[in-house]
Amino acid sequence: MKKPDINVAEILKKLSFLKNNLGLLVPIIIAVVAVLLFIPTRLLSSRLRETVERNSVAVGKDITSLTRQLRDAGGAAAMEDYIGAYTEDVNQIDQIMAQTVYRELLQYDLFRDTNETYVWLFEQFGQRYRQGVETMIAGLQAGVRPTDGEIQAALASAPTIGMGGRMARTYGGGGPYGGAGRVGMQWSFQEMGEVERGIFEEICTSKARAAKVYASPAAVAGYGRWAEWKLEDPNEAYKECWFWQLGYWVVEDVITTIRTMNENSPNVLASPVKRLMNVGFQLQQAGVTSGARRARRRRQEEYPAYVKTTMDALTTPCTGRFTDEAKGIDVIQFEVRVVVDEAQVLPFIRQLCSAKEHRFYGFDGTQPEQTFEHNQITVLETNMTPIDPVDINHQSYRYGPHPAVDLQLICEYVLPRVPAFEEIKPRQVKDELAGTGEEPAF
Repeated sequence: MKKPDINVAEILKKLSFLKNNLGLLVPIIIAVVAVLLFIPTRLLSSRLRETVERNSVAVGKDITSLTRQLRDAGGAAAMEDYIGAYTEDVNQIDQIMAQTVYRELLQYDLFRDTNETYVWLFEQFGQRYRQGVETMIAGLQAGVRPTDGEIQAALASAPTIGMGGRMARTYGGGGPYGGAGRVGMQWSFQEMGEVERGIFEEICTSKARAAKVYASPAAVAGYGRWAEWKLEDPNEAYKECWFWQLGYWVVEDVITTIRTMNENSPNVLASPVKRLMNVGFQLQQAGVTSGARRARRRRQEEYPAYVKTTMDALTTPCTGRFTDEAKGIDVIQFEVRVVVDEAQVLPFIRQLCSAKEHRFYGFDGTQPEQTFEHNQITVLETNMTPIDPVDINHQSYRYGPHPAVDLQLICEYVLPRVPAFEEIKPRQVKDELAGTGEEPAF
């Protein structure tokens, strides 16, 4: 190969003019270096772009696509799990609702065949109702105030005291079956001397120390009713037994609440709940609000009854719940009246509305024991009155050192219409419900 003919001397001669123009030398050198660098840089950047697109961008797009597919697949699986869990929740709720009415019956052979007319069927139901109430009251370790006879005997035993002027006036009992009401006599403290007052105070306080709560079966609706019950119409008797069975469950819940509240108390003086004045299905006169008074005039049943319209109600329900076939519920209303420690009003209401355990042996009474929970009470109306110790309704009672109140609650009790429960509902009750009309206007 022929070597290139390069005359270096000639080139240097041509560049000799730079000796006289040194200011141009630096820019020329920079331009030459830039040209030399530009060419490989363009080549390198082009190759780098191709490499990045081939090895990184394409792979990134593949990863993004795969991620999206995995996310979609995972979302579908997660949705299936969610739907499954939601379905399970619904089934559990239905099961829990059903269990609220899977309860013990006072008489298992009464409601399945409602064509029997034997009087002993109904009388036996009434006896079991009364016995159940007595057992529940005894479980409260309940006591009563001193009787008028006990007070009279104690005062008469004082050495310088006769009986003249000790009773201002006499009153009859409270309710139709001995519920909350006035005591038998009003004692005149103004006419008592210091010794008399001491005796009176001691006998009243000793009664309070001997019990956890003041209560008697007479304060429970139905207890007196079944003592004097007579069979007149078998169809009405079946209805009455059914509604008193529901009422018995209400009474159980109220007394369970009191027992739980007073569980750790030694006596009435320290108990949160001092006195059970009434559990009933008609309003007591004292402490009733104006709205409830209007309802009281419309409420004539002697036994618990379904609230189908406001005409059946003790008070207009703020929940808007009535016995309704479409909603699958039956509703009854009831009243609770107690004396409680002023600081225990809200705890009592919370406990009343809390879940409670019950046992179930099947609606024929022959199945193995099961334990379920129910929670069916809602408080609709509250009325609270401070206790006046010298009031005739309270002067023989001792409630302890803290302020106490007369608490009156109107509540509703909701019973779901589950199939097994509907099977034992007497046909007489179903027939009455089937004839339910529209709510009348005021």
